[in-house]
Amino acid sequence: MSNWLRARVSTQIKNPKRSLFDKACEEMGYKPDYTVKEVHGAYSFDESRPVDCVLRSLATGKVTTIGFHFNRNEKKEVILSVTGDFFMMPYDGETFMKRLAMHYTHVQLCETLEEQGYTIEESRIKEDEIVLVGARMAA
Repeated sequence: MSNWLRARVSTQIKNPKRSLFDKACEEMGYKPDYTVKEVHGAYSFDESRPVDCVLRSLATGKVTTIGFHFNRNEKKEVILSVTGDFFMMPYDGETFMKRLAMHYTHVQLCETLEEQGYTIEESRIKEDEIVLVGARMAA
């Protein structure tokens, strides 16, 4: 049975940087593929939706049933939204976007701290927390 995500989930990533989005997806075990422009249902190849990119599994290299749109809202902000068939996936759409937002924040935080001269010795996501251990470099 297909489980298409028909409504936009409430969790959003505003003005996503592509490099950070790519790294966040990789932390979750996926790689965005910007060459594939439609996502298909889990059990029906005839059922598809247009997208700006799809996710490929890092483990298998296969295209998943999850895709993304990069749309502009009325404030001209880019909003990342998800569409896809979440049947037989480890997450529903809302949970998936919350996890992706957490990984995105993790990657963004690490990049920002490194740009400010911090060395991150340990970095991980533990349940619903981001854990960073770092030391400031000598000036």
